[in-house]
Amino acid sequence: MFKSYIAPAENQEARRQLPKLMVEGLLLGGTGLGVLALIFEIAADAFSVAAYQTLLAIHGAEGHHKIAILAFILLSALLLLGIVPAYKAGAYLRPNAGGSGPLVEAIGPPKIRWLSWIGTSLFFLDAILTIIISSISASDVTMLILPELAPYRIVLAELFAFFIMVVLVALGPKRAVPIFLIGGGAFTLFTIVALSIVGGTAMGNPEWAFLTKGIVSRLELNGVVEHVVRAQQDIATIGTVVFFQLFFRSMSSAMLGFSGYEVIPASGKHAARPKWKVINTSLSLAAFFLIGTGVVQLYAAQQWNIPATEGYSTLLIEYEIIAAQTFGTGISENDVAITEQDREEAGALYDLRFAENVEGELLGEVPGEADDFASLSRGEFVDEVAYDLAVTRQLENATNGTTGQAFLVVAGTLLAIILLLAQGGGYVGGAAVAANAARLGRLPSMFTDDRIGISVIWGIAAILIPIIREVVIVESYYAFGFVSAFVITSTTVFFVREDAMRERGIEPGSSEAKSLRFAGLRGMIASYIMMIVLIWQKSDALVVIAIFGAIITVIQIINANGGLKKLSNISVRPASPLEPQDIQIQMGLLRAHDEARQRGIMNAVEDLIHEGAFAKFNVGPHRIRELICHLYQIHPGLFEHDDDHHERIEEPSTELEETYTQAYEQRKKILRDVEDYSHFGIFTFIHNYHINWVSEEHGRNAAMVQKAMLNILFPQTEADVIWKEFCAYMPKFQPEPIWQFSRRRYLWAKDQWPNLSDRITTIWTLQDFGLISRDINVETIIAVADGKKQMLVKIPSNPKADNEGETKKEALD
Repeated sequence: MFKSYIAPAENQEARRQLPKLMVEGLLLGGTGLGVLALIFEIAADAFSVAAYQTLLAIHGAEGHHKIAILAFILLSALLLLGIVPAYKAGAYLRPNAGGSGPLVEAIGPPKIRWLSWIGTSLFFLDAILTIIISSISASDVTMLILPELAPYRIVLAELFAFFIMVVLVALGPKRAVPIFLIGGGAFTLFTIVALSIVGGTAMGNPEWAFLTKGIVSRLELNGVVEHVVRAQQDIATIGTVVFFQLFFRSMSSAMLGFSGYEVIPASGKHAARPKWKVINTSLSLAAFFLIGTGVVQLYAAQQWNIPATEGYSTLLIEYEIIAAQTFGTGISENDVAITEQDREEAGALYDLRFAENVEGELLGEVPGEADDFASLSRGEFVDEVAYDLAVTRQLENATNGTTGQAFLVVAGTLLAIILLLAQGGGYVGGAAVAANAARLGRLPSMFTDDRIGISVIWGIAAILIPIIREVVIVESYYAFGFVSAFVITSTTVFFVREDAMRERGIEPGSSEAKSLRFAGLRGMIASYIMMIVLIWQKSDALVVIAIFGAIITVIQIINANGGLKKLSNISVRPASPLEPQDIQIQMGLLRAHDEARQRGIMNAVEDLIHEGAFAKFNVGPHRIRELICHLYQIHPGLFEHDDDHHERIEEPSTELEETYTQAYEQRKKILRDVEDYSHFGIFTFIHNYHINWVSEEHGRNAAMVQKAMLNILFPQTEADVIWKEFCAYMPKFQPEPIWQFSRRRYLWAKDQWPNLSDRITTIWTLQDFGLISRDINVETIIAVADGKKQMLVKIPSNPKADNEGETKKEALD
């Protein structure tokens, strides 16, 4: 069961290349993104949410840190022992799949292919929610640096979402890769160092917990944090039922930290070769990073008694503590002294809050959720807040002008930037899924342009940001998307088609095949447990997700079938691989198969060009492409955007792959068609110019001259074959794309004829003046194949019935 399903030779070669693959692509060179480059590229999306993972875990456990830690340990085990092996197997089978939906289409059996429709819908929803979460989170983090912007928090989130959308639309996803590499790399490396310090100091200095209450109170008073969740009783006093309720709720909330895991295989198209090794190594390292950062954050939160603060990351509170204590001058609990000024400020804050509440009641506003200060009298409020203000003042004094102040600025800036860039993952990932659905015929063809998908995602997110407002509100909706991806990927690997295994050299029924399916089974167990917990604990979000997922799925079905029901009397596949369907109906599946046909022809033509098959026509590749586009109704944009022709991405479904293959296999027919139009141009020249050498009175008729011209201009083609083809020639007007190609061949023949025919035309001229006999045979040597080959052509200058077959063509050594 645990035997490696990877061929030993392939595995050994991949291990040999691993040191080079670790650093490849960091400078945007090589064959693609190596392990570190891939991790840094997806760090914004995969790791940024980890900054809120601790907050959500503690929030789900209602402030009980031990319950949150236990839930996270189980969740980590499910990821490491179940999800990771399944994703590794999927990446090995089809590294170019680009996500769970395309994977099930590529290697899944027909009975589960319907999962790809659901996967596409949920991933697109996840992309929208990513924008919402990341923009709101980036706005929250900005409060660390600029707390005075707290009243404009949602406006700032809208600006962040709009800014990243504009950047991606203007630059394009590929050109934006360096931004993600730099930002993701800086954040990842900084987080590893900073959290190492957090973990070490939390272990040795649990007494620093006195700072937590002051920091949290300051955040509440400034309006940065709207709700704080603390444990109301000791864990030993709660019952077993309540314990497990909080355990599973914390587990369902903490899942959000693993949301970016799906991004790694989805970005596999850009990985260096061998792609499966890069993706699999990245999957392992990313899992250890996510689990490690989560454990350290939760441990520090327990040591320093940090509650769940809605609207502010637990990680930033931990950073504030070490900024003062480790990088600053440091303070002790005895240093905190309440001054009269602190009490006056506290009293002023109470009066301001009281006035705001009265004004809200008079205006009929619905009061928000009560905070920790709502039930306090004025005296109690002043005593409580004055102490918190004193702690805040000491914290500021401990960090001002020290390394701690710079540390906080760097931490806040990097986290804000990475959360901004995390939107890029949502935009690009969602646009990629939409583009894949468009290739499948499930969405309009305009979505093949990533900029359209990015713009649509932004438009929906911009509407929802002011409605949602808090990360903890949206996390339950968000989780269903990526957990569904875990389920789909694991199920697909377990039920993988036999032909898909054979493509990777794995024989069905062998020990390698059993090991592969066992990896899928482990993923199924882990992902199904996660999905059950999610449905149980987040059932209120399930209805909303189901409704919006169903709406997107119905849109796909209508676009694919031209209606809710597929027209059974229409074949979606082209009748001929070289000709499109002549059906005037808006049906996405028809378009998808026609585009697969076009891609097959396009790649066949590009391969023929690179192989030099068209070199004999002495025509530029653009003329060939222009002719092909006209003959087979190919969109010219396919040739213009074929930047990665050296490595083809498989079609997104087996049906489209078959259509592609059928078209690609027409290489000989394509070459023959091009040759026919090449001959048309040369035949036109012969038809127009042969009359100049016809001399009936000297026994040289039109057929004789035409045969001579054909044999000289086609020295490698049998005389009777080319003559028969010429006899079938009919002069006619051709469409401009065809004539532009044939015209080049016409001009070529016109240029070559004087050089090649000097011997025979000289003899004809002498015969016309009666200076030599009419029975002389002509022998001429013609260089072909760029001078690498010479042909001896023997032509009777006065063909008769008895010497008609004397025309000979021989290759000279």
